[in-house]
Amino acid sequence: FVKYLLYCLQCCLWCFEKVMKFINRNAYIYTAFKGTNFCSSCKKVFGLLMSNLVRVGVINCVGSFYPFHWQVHGRIITGILGYFMMKNDADLQYWAVPVLIASIFAFAVAHTFFSVYEIGIDTIFVCFAEDETINDGTPGREYYMSKNLMQWVDNSGEALKNLKKKKAQQKAQAKAGKSGDVGSQSGQAMYPSLDNVEMTDK
Repeated sequence: FVKYLLYCLQCCLWCFEKVMKFINRNAYIYTAFKGTNFCSSCKKVFGLLMSNLVRVGVINCVGSFYPFHWQVHGRIITGILGYFMMKNDADLQYWAVPVLIASIFAFAVAHTFFSVYEIGIDTIFVCFAEDETINDGTPGREYYMSKNLMQWVDNSGEALKNLKKKKAQQKAQAKAGKSGDVGSQSGQAMYPSLDNVEMTDK
């Protein structure tokens, strides 16, 4: 009985460790773009994750499958290329050893690269969740996310319409500003300043 109890305790501690690592990583991400302290970031990120459990599950499944998929394929491709490059080399007694070492190094490099890729996915998701929490897509509270991410928001249609209106207003203001600058420059050319007139009279 004690043995099974220890197994259950180890399983619970393992799950707790994984959850804490996941929260810590996202808390560091939140601290990086918000500038809050670590404890406040942990609290805020925990609330964001709890309110987006389905999205977190989907992102973790997809984000874990693709890196592992490409890590395995990279290792296999490296092994095949190494085999064809070294099997006919007369100086090598055992071609399997360098091929195995090259495959291990390929897996390590791919793992390092895709670790950065996973952090990038988590960063985009935390920013997306924070943007959705703070803003609602109405005028004055537009989303900062891209249009592709905006499709995952509940009121995506209204938010896209408001974004188009805001861009149209900005373009109109920019055109009005340019026309005003041109008008002021032409007015200055038609009516020179009094100082220049006085200097020419003198």
